[in-house]
Amino acid sequence: MEQFSVAAAQETAAPPARPEPGSTATPGEGPVANPRRRASRLGLRARATVAFGCIALFLSATLATMAYELTRSYLIKQRQTTAIRQAYVNARLARSVLRTPDPDVPTILASLQTSSGSVAVLNYQDRWFASKVGIGPNAVPSSLRRAVLAGNVGRQRFMLDGEPQVAVGVPLPTVNGFYFEFSPMTELERSLSLLARALALGAAITVLGGAAVGRYASSRVLRPLRGVATAASRISHGALDTRLDAKGDPDLAPLVASFNEMVDALQDRIDREARFASDVSHELRTPLAAIGSAVNIVRRRRHSPEEAAAALDVLEQQIESFQKLVLDLLEISRLESGTARLEREPIEPDRFARSVLASTGRAAVPLGVEPGAPDRALVDPRRLSQMLINLLENADNYAGGPTALIVSGNEAVVRFAVEDRGPGIAEHERHHIFERFARGESSSRPGAGDGTGLGLSLVAEHARLHHGHVWVEERVGGGARFVVELPLVEYGPGAIPTPPPDGRGPPGAVRPGSPPPNSGPDGAAGAGAATPAEENPT
Repeated sequence: MEQFSVAAAQETAAPPARPEPGSTATPGEGPVANPRRRASRLGLRARATVAFGCIALFLSATLATMAYELTRSYLIKQRQTTAIRQAYVNARLARSVLRTPDPDVPTILASLQTSSGSVAVLNYQDRWFASKVGIGPNAVPSSLRRAVLAGNVGRQRFMLDGEPQVAVGVPLPTVNGFYFEFSPMTELERSLSLLARALALGAAITVLGGAAVGRYASSRVLRPLRGVATAASRISHGALDTRLDAKGDPDLAPLVASFNEMVDALQDRIDREARFASDVSHELRTPLAAIGSAVNIVRRRRHSPEEAAAALDVLEQQIESFQKLVLDLLEISRLESGTARLEREPIEPDRFARSVLASTGRAAVPLGVEPGAPDRALVDPRRLSQMLINLLENADNYAGGPTALIVSGNEAVVRFAVEDRGPGIAEHERHHIFERFARGESSSRPGAGDGTGLGLSLVAEHARLHHGHVWVEERVGGGARFVVELPLVEYGPGAIPTPPPDGRGPPGAVRPGSPPPNSGPDGAAGAGAATPAEENPT
């Protein structure tokens, strides 16, 4: 496995890692691990070593046991076969000699060809004879003796004077005798014991080898993770330009790509938060300065009611602007922190749009409902109302007011479009204006209102929460057309909306400023002007 490297702009060593939450450390010492956790859990390398060792132990023990049992059964069978064959030969020889008149039985037993350590026992005319002193009828196993005396050939393994023996009994009915022969198995048992020790030693070596292989393999596997840990440590200490390099390893490429994408997203978020903090401080400076100036004027001109009243008007206006800015910031923070939740309710889109116009004093703005627009939609009424109000206020502040509010859609989505006769939005600004504190070129023109710069950003965030889209396009006849598209289907908490049409940004992210792929000039979200099917009276 290839090891990937950590690419960073600075090659300085990362500071020591900070102690984990819940751990204790003394001055001058590193963090002290929880002993209970350390005792109860092994590291990945130790677990891999133990696992490989256990697998090697199981395989080696199984193979050694099988080899020992097969060898043992084969050798014992061979030894018993040899003993039976030798006993038959000696029994035939004894029978032929016993047929002679007045046979000398001890001499017959001494003349038999037996293996080293073997003992011949003969029962002739109810008398017992043995080729070895001290061996009598009691030495023959009783079960074997009964079987042979009953006229059957028998074989039995037993212990004689602490040594393993195999006894073979052969009846000799023609001479009224019974022949028994004991063959020792001491040498065979010694060989089997030596084999068992050799197999056990081989199994132990195999276990150690398996554990060594497991440790080596785990070290190779964990080597890339050390690079990840090093990169994560550098990133945690502010080196956000740190990236990983897989060095051509196809197995590590998905991990490296995901890690680098995560760091890119983290860096982008931190940059956006930094810009956001800077923009907030800048936006707060103006109303706070105006409030301070108004307070100073009131303090200095407290005896001039006219000037004090004008200063109080300015103070009230700045406080209202400041209050709106704070509320917008709170809403943005809730949306981006993931704590905001939709409270969906069924609405009739045309009636809802009409009520928004009436509640904001814009009843004179024409309301159009295109053919095919859905009769009902499941949305969050408060958030949809805020989206439409922000778009209408944006038209008031920068485009001379809205000219129409168009409701359209199909069986899958509902769209609300706010049109105006302003100067329009340049192509290069159509993504930028949906960012926080972003203002287009029209905000610098004379007569433009003083917005907080968060209205369109809130529209984009509310649309994203609905798994919808928001974009701006050119209006036929001049001006801009802001379109909010929301799905009629209720997505679950883990649902992913349609990817952005331009392919930029992370998968599932809503990229405001461009229409979705299925919109076109002929659709309700296209560039063509919608024909109002219903208008409010002016």
